[in-house]
Amino acid sequence: MLKAIDVARLTRPSQIRCRPNLFPLVRSFHRSSRNSKPGLDDLEGFEYSGKGRLDHLDFLQAQELERAKRKDAATARPFRTSNLPSLMNKKNFGPRPKDLNTDATSAEASSSKISGVGVPGSTAPSRKGKEKAIELNVDFQLDDFPSSSSSFSSDRKLRRNPVGVQMLSPSLHSQLFPGESLTKPPQSLLNTSLSHLRANGLSPDGAAVLPEINFDIPPIQGKNIRDHFYNVGQHTAEPYLSMAKGFMTSDLPEMPKNWEMDKAGWTKYHSDGRMEAVDDLSEETLVSFDVETLYKLSPFPVMATAVTPNNWYSWLSPTIFEDPPEVTPNPPEPWETKVPSHHPHDLIPLFKGPQPRVVIGHNVGYDRARVKEEYSLDRTSTRWLDTLSLHVSTRGITSVQRPAWMAHRKNKKAKLLRDQESKDALLEIAEENGDPEFLQGLQDWTADSSNEMESSQNTWQDVTSVNSLAEVANLHCGIPVDKSIRNRFADESIKHSSQLRPELQELLTYCGGDVKITHEVYKKVLPLFLESCPHPASFSGVLSMGNSFLPVDEHWQEYLKNAEATYQKMDEGVKKALRVLAEKLRKEGKKGGDPWSEQLDWSPKTARWAEEVEEVEPQPSTSASSVPSSTPEISVIEPSPTPSAEVPTTPRWLSDLSKDRSQIISAHTQRYFLPLFLQLSYKGHPVTYLTGHYWCIMVPQASTSEYIDDHGFPVALHPKKDKKLEELEEEYSFFKIGKPEEPRKVKLVGSGIRAMLKKGELTSPYADLLPKLAQTNLEGVKEDLWRCVEDFEKTGRDSPWAKQLEWKSVPQESSVDDTSRDLSATPAPQASAPSKTSKKAKSSKPNLGTWPKWYWDLTGPPSRIPVGELDLTFKKTIAPLLLRLQWQGYPLIHSRTHRWLYRVPRSIIESGSADAVQARGGRVKFEETGPDAVYAEDREHYYFRLPHKDGEGKNVGNPLSKHFVKSIESGELASAAAESGDDVAAKAATDATNMNAFCSYWISSRERIMDQMVVYREPNLGMILPQVITMGTVTRRAVEATWLTASNAKKNRVGSELKAMVRAPPGYAIVGADVDSEELWISSVMGDSQFGIHGSTAIGWMTLEGTKSAGTDLHSKTASILGISRDAAKVFNYSRIYGAGKKHAVQLLLQGDSKLTKDSAGKLADNLYKATKGHKTTRNKNLAPAAIPSIWHGGSESYLFNTLEAIALSDRPTTPALGCGITKALRKSYLEEGSSYLPSRVNWVVQSSGVDYLHLLIVSMEYLIEKYEIQARYLISVHDEVRYLAKEEDKYRLSLALQIANVWTRALFCYNLGLDDMPQGIAFFSAVDIDHVLRKEVFLTCETPSHPHVIPPGESLDITQLLKKTNNGDLGKVIKENKTYRSDMEVKAPVALFPGITSETHRLFLEAQARRKGDLAKKYLDGLEPVVDSVEEVRKRGFSERSMQKVRIAERRS
Repeated sequence: MLKAIDVARLTRPSQIRCRPNLFPLVRSFHRSSRNSKPGLDDLEGFEYSGKGRLDHLDFLQAQELERAKRKDAATARPFRTSNLPSLMNKKNFGPRPKDLNTDATSAEASSSKISGVGVPGSTAPSRKGKEKAIELNVDFQLDDFPSSSSSFSSDRKLRRNPVGVQMLSPSLHSQLFPGESLTKPPQSLLNTSLSHLRANGLSPDGAAVLPEINFDIPPIQGKNIRDHFYNVGQHTAEPYLSMAKGFMTSDLPEMPKNWEMDKAGWTKYHSDGRMEAVDDLSEETLVSFDVETLYKLSPFPVMATAVTPNNWYSWLSPTIFEDPPEVTPNPPEPWETKVPSHHPHDLIPLFKGPQPRVVIGHNVGYDRARVKEEYSLDRTSTRWLDTLSLHVSTRGITSVQRPAWMAHRKNKKAKLLRDQESKDALLEIAEENGDPEFLQGLQDWTADSSNEMESSQNTWQDVTSVNSLAEVANLHCGIPVDKSIRNRFADESIKHSSQLRPELQELLTYCGGDVKITHEVYKKVLPLFLESCPHPASFSGVLSMGNSFLPVDEHWQEYLKNAEATYQKMDEGVKKALRVLAEKLRKEGKKGGDPWSEQLDWSPKTARWAEEVEEVEPQPSTSASSVPSSTPEISVIEPSPTPSAEVPTTPRWLSDLSKDRSQIISAHTQRYFLPLFLQLSYKGHPVTYLTGHYWCIMVPQASTSEYIDDHGFPVALHPKKDKKLEELEEEYSFFKIGKPEEPRKVKLVGSGIRAMLKKGELTSPYADLLPKLAQTNLEGVKEDLWRCVEDFEKTGRDSPWAKQLEWKSVPQESSVDDTSRDLSATPAPQASAPSKTSKKAKSSKPNLGTWPKWYWDLTGPPSRIPVGELDLTFKKTIAPLLLRLQWQGYPLIHSRTHRWLYRVPRSIIESGSADAVQARGGRVKFEETGPDAVYAEDREHYYFRLPHKDGEGKNVGNPLSKHFVKSIESGELASAAAESGDDVAAKAATDATNMNAFCSYWISSRERIMDQMVVYREPNLGMILPQVITMGTVTRRAVEATWLTASNAKKNRVGSELKAMVRAPPGYAIVGADVDSEELWISSVMGDSQFGIHGSTAIGWMTLEGTKSAGTDLHSKTASILGISRDAAKVFNYSRIYGAGKKHAVQLLLQGDSKLTKDSAGKLADNLYKATKGHKTTRNKNLAPAAIPSIWHGGSESYLFNTLEAIALSDRPTTPALGCGITKALRKSYLEEGSSYLPSRVNWVVQSSGVDYLHLLIVSMEYLIEKYEIQARYLISVHDEVRYLAKEEDKYRLSLALQIANVWTRALFCYNLGLDDMPQGIAFFSAVDIDHVLRKEVFLTCETPSHPHVIPPGESLDITQLLKKTNNGDLGKVIKENKTYRSDMEVKAPVALFPGITSETHRLFLEAQARRKGDLAKKYLDGLEPVVDSVEEVRKRGFSERSMQKVRIAERRS
């Protein structure tokens, strides 16, 4: 029985491929004149729309086919048996007779090229199409299908290249590639290509047939497409590029010594010292700008400073001069977007009018979000330049290099410190002895040290830095920057901005200093950027991306409220489910042989309350496995607390202290406890005491990277002595107080804290008490400290300071000095020697029964946990044990040392394969003594770590974290309660695990989403300005924490409808497209450029012509090699192209299939890399270095990787499209041979070329929008997606402009790679989406647990549909023409990768790559001429010592 295709579910091109007899005609859409009237073919079927229209066309074409068949039957004539001429006979590529019939429709048409799905009324689920197999009880035979000899008459012959790829129509080709043709490859290269394709199981006979597209595109601005983009880039970059260069050479006025501190708003500072109140900076055009916020109170600005070539300016928020409210209002609900009126809530008015302006800043997107006029649907004329982005793109480092850079900087500082100390000591000795010769020697030594430091600048660590303003200023300008004052803005003791009034002079000076330093950095980094990225389109693209915005409406607050409410309801359901399991386990008691309950502490503890247990019958509820509109109800066994004469208790930490009140100032208390009682913060973060590191700070995980520069890497907890802090590890990282080279802080009281107090680094809610703590004698503040202790106890254990103490309750005792103590409303019993009276009192205590200790711990302390409640969440260590979780059927075990493990019976492991232990990541071993000794004594089981996302050997902190959601959904991590037969326990466990998966997205993203700064101009029209770093990585990709990483809506993820909350205002539409396989095509066309033919390599042909149904696309090929799904194969393909090696592939395989052994995964990875990258052959080690040190050969992607590595290993790697250079941190001349970071460099070639693509696309759109006055503006881009906001009446014109921009961009890539033609299939977007919300596809309903409503579909149009919507490609009347471009200017290609494709050497190079054996590759490599022929040239070009030795050997031999 065969499986047939459900054709109705396919896109139209896929239907053509599967039923060619229904679609015999290849239509050519062409109109020679814009003014010509539409013909009959254009009007045919206009009464139909969507799927009905297509079906009508299919019916008409089927009728025509029947007429043709009847006619052909009368005049039978021979037909070709193949739809393509023989590729081995070059005569077949000459002109053919006009009357020759061709069966152009029987070839496969790729579903991803041009489709008509997505228009209103269409029922197809996706424009890309999914083939649904259905069972048919019919035995198909080849004779049942029409013969390939069936054909039809075609008015136009399709253009195909020598490997069968359909190219652009003659009309489009002449418009995109005018003038003389580039050098064509000889026949020998074609033969090599065809042989290579056959060796990889690819046949050019399977190439697709696509509708030929013809229309008039706007004329290119220059002699060729390369000139065109230079002129368009120059046009869109001006006048901002000239202004930016002018600001780069400007001198700034002197910063004011005294600032205006008594007025809100803007103040202008004249050079003569006068101050003038102004409304804004409308007089200025070039501004360096910085904003400060009290971000823990409000995201709105509290102050700002600016400087121009003319004047200085400062701005203060009106709330600084307001008094705080007498009664502090209740904090707003977390979903409230409106900031309380007593906190800063004003935006900064910066400019008025349409005059072009340039504003610079460090991470300037943050500053832009606080400027009033930017919150407008009409784009302003202000452009924002980010010095952070300019630095990253030219001197930034990769995440892989960061640890090495940090270590180098630390060692360098330590060496400088040691040298300085030695110099000072020797200088002192020389001065004492009066020895002039010794003094001269010291000076010489100092000069030699300086020279040595200068020579060390040749290493990459010394020419790069991380991204903070302090480090960037130090690298580029040699300016030390003190950022300690910044921590005042993060101080939690500030409850109202008026508290800043006494410090305004100091704070404004700090803010102004940042503005001045930013301009100094700008003067250095802009020239570096213009040198590294000289094409004007790069500058123009970056400017446009800096103006992103996201419109929202009243649904935004509704979204926050619903998501939070759904999460809270589900979280409560989780707690109830865990409560059911806890109560059930307590009542049933410890079970022998139960691996989960055996891990709990069952020692008896006196119950905290008496209870009457009443079982409540389980209520029917909706299972969490279905997408609920409400949370499943959980049946709970509720305890009924009975009033009793409970003995007063007190926390253990207070009990020990209160025995003697004088202990409050003892040395022990000062060292370990006072900083906690005073709730001290350092740089705005709570302090904590760590064994071995002494006093440290707790920094939220999201802010960790900001503190590494100043404090070194986070410190680790002591595995035994810091157990109390383990629960804080998931939220915080721990940093040493002070710089890495400074001594550890043993105490945070006494004279040692004076410097920190002076700098404002050490803060407390008891600000008036802090100066007194800097004294040696604390006798005078004893009572003040006791008040702090009382406040501390009343606050409870929720604060980060309180969580560090032992809150277990003990019977309350009276203090020695009981008359002055009032810590509890209940009087404490007198502490005295044991007596009969006390024994009687003790015996009179009511008998409350006992609880197991694990349960008793969940009920206290009473100061925080209400009577009858349990402190149970998924973050508790006990949760997986209550849920009886198991991994692949084996119970989870919690180890104090190794965290979460699972145990497997020894008999199963020993009866399995020889590598059964290694297959599970290696056996965990325990110490014979300590908390895990019981597992060391276990001789019946082996223990293994749960798989960690970061690879083997890593401990899993929580098996219910988001990284295990997929494992829970697949059943690999499941609850054994489901198999127990206990319906109540099974349902509670299932609901708990499912609801945890539901909330995983919201838990991880909640804070970032809630913190979005939304500004409403009207009740139903708000706006978010994403704080995008336009070039946030060394590949120049944009970075933003929320929107550029937002997932698509999923039915089982609370809050995942985030992107759909971005909505077009009334009268507007969101228009955009995704670039189809952008970086895959860029990489493959680089490989094809070796032949000068599109699709000439296996990877190139698969990218252009491979189909999922035939299994000839790249993802299907990889899936067949690895035995995985096609979707899973995509991860392997893209990571490989980005430069990842076999090790990464093995890790991905093990993550995808935990049952796979490491050896098996290694073999699969080897097979994959042999089939794709091939084998590697290197040049003879005894020969001097050559331009190509090694080549890959024999794989389907060998040509691609040789091209990528040729660029990555060049002296100055540049992108082929725009000629952008790599950061110095990855340049060959700065890298040692042993740490070449080749994967990062290859990744840079691919991803930076992808950024070039995006910049070219955006620049083209800027040009077309201005030229034809299309009412639209750039919205946002996410890597290969780009979105615009357009007026409703211009949405089709904008969609067409996007298609034209795309074909221009693809044409430039081809032309700069030596290809003056382009395949039809990749010229246009497969579809342009026109929607009213922001989402990945227009048909996604965006239903989630927090958003059960269906969002209506949008419109998705391919190029043929757009041509009909726009009068065959008419963008309208030209409103503004570019009159500045020079037609006589010749722009050179950024890099010539393979200039001599007709040479014999190049032919040998291609042959060597095609062969699986390495003999020809070895011959080719050893025959290359050395790139250096002398030791002097080796030094000059910065080659390694090893290369120098090779040259010396070659010189001796010659």
